[in-house]
Amino acid sequence: MPTKKEIIGVIKNVGLWDTKSIEGALEEQEKTGTPLKEIFQNRGMLPFGEISPSFYFQMGIVQRELPAREIPQDIIPILPSKIVKTHRIVPWERREDGKIVLVSDNPLNILSSEYFKEIVGSDTIKGVDVIITFPEEIDQLIDKYYAQEEMEDLSQMLQDASSATVDMDSPETEILDTEDESLALQAPVVKIVNLVFVEAMRRRASDIHFEPLEKKFRVRFRIDGLLYEVVAPPKRIERPVLARLKLMAKMDLAEKRLPQDGRIMLEIGGKPIDFRVSSLPGIYGESIVLRILDKSSMMKGLEELGFLADDLKSWEALLQYAGGLVLVTGPTGSGKTTTLYASLQTLNTMDRKLMTVEEPVEYQIPGINQSPVNSEIGLTFASILRAFLRQSPDVILVGEIRDFETADIALRAALTGHLVFSTLHTNNAPGAITRLIDMGAPPFLIASSVQGVMAQRLVRLLCPYCKEKIEPDEEMSKILRIKPGEEVNVCKPKGCNECNFTGFRGRKGIFEIFAMNDELRELTLRRASVSELRQAAIKNGMKLMFDDGIRKVRLGITTMDEVLTVTGE
Repeated sequence: MPTKKEIIGVIKNVGLWDTKSIEGALEEQEKTGTPLKEIFQNRGMLPFGEISPSFYFQMGIVQRELPAREIPQDIIPILPSKIVKTHRIVPWERREDGKIVLVSDNPLNILSSEYFKEIVGSDTIKGVDVIITFPEEIDQLIDKYYAQEEMEDLSQMLQDASSATVDMDSPETEILDTEDESLALQAPVVKIVNLVFVEAMRRRASDIHFEPLEKKFRVRFRIDGLLYEVVAPPKRIERPVLARLKLMAKMDLAEKRLPQDGRIMLEIGGKPIDFRVSSLPGIYGESIVLRILDKSSMMKGLEELGFLADDLKSWEALLQYAGGLVLVTGPTGSGKTTTLYASLQTLNTMDRKLMTVEEPVEYQIPGINQSPVNSEIGLTFASILRAFLRQSPDVILVGEIRDFETADIALRAALTGHLVFSTLHTNNAPGAITRLIDMGAPPFLIASSVQGVMAQRLVRLLCPYCKEKIEPDEEMSKILRIKPGEEVNVCKPKGCNECNFTGFRGRKGIFEIFAMNDELRELTLRRASVSELRQAAIKNGMKLMFDDGIRKVRLGITTMDEVLTVTGE
């Protein structure tokens, strides 16, 4: 990486700025603490916006990918959090020669090395070197090492939350429609809600629960399927916070007797995030739950869902059919929608027309025609599906089969040459066949149309940073079918900063894939029971979800307790 002196020489040679202009900007930074990029832009030396890659090239700077490692705890506090976030520069390491290495995504920070050395202010530091990396790297470092202070700010704000009350005689209140609206617009309330959103994203939460109880107001996050209480705001700010959430979700603030649904769209950390909002009246007030829909986490490829090689091959084989019904089953929150979206992306090519009917449309996928259900005006799954068949689609996704009418149209569409995907709520894959029969669908239509069913559950993954290998005892070895002398990688959770000391980080699926063949079609025509279908499918090579879970325990991906909990074995 070039030194400050070398960069100034390059800048002068290519005619970007003269020495006097650079020195003047550096002096202003020393006096005001403003980021150098902002000073240059305000002085007309740089255009506003992002710095182009050609600028890096002109200055002789190459952006580096940072190695995956922890920043030593003793150097994290060297720069104040405010400086880190304002200048986008993070302490990285202390070298043997006594210099501190800082990393940034702004090449101008190399010119500011003396400024940062003054801020560090230690006689033991011999100098400061700045390495330039990519914006994504700096975002991750700031989120990981400095976001906790935002939660401390939140806790402090909650302690001082009495300031969120409103003076009803103020001029601002007079122009508002309701008292609740005036409460919702108070600055402390706005900041509290925003900080909760930011902390939920930092902790990888899938839901935020605001719950009024008799003597407390509780806020909980659902992380990797489990609920954790994160803050306990004072009861007195319950009303302003709930009003703020309803206002953001465009709900009726005056209606507190009926459930309501809404949506909030925000940009957090440069990513567009949708929140699906549900309010429900209770005896102590309205409970509000926000489901976080992060498009970047939803748009996964099939290989990221947790399939082992043989299951991935079996599922991809089902996607190759030109027509037929393919089902994904499991309870709410088992990852069915994520699997279907990943499958649609595989099929989303220029020569295919893909159409979906969903309630609601959670994620918008480029190149796919998506239609939302609206039961209030008669726009149901069945009515939209009928209209789809006149649109000449190749692939159809039905969000969920809930009744005979939808099942009948989906099965007949599959029989007439369309590849149809949908979901059902059943405990296992063979159970989907008997569920369709229970809905009233004719067995001959099911046998002719259904190509395959996949049941799935989500298990928590062991944190890769802290999991510990163990030797299974005799009982566990028997369950895991470990042969004498066989090498396995069974691990247990420990807990670290990366996983919020839970020992787990993220979730992936365990699967059970039921592919139709002649024997299974014959059993379907005879209205065979679930157990008969299950035994025949196992004989034809189907692996149970429990078996898939066992394989992932042996590989050190998850734990025995997780598999037993989600499969109910």
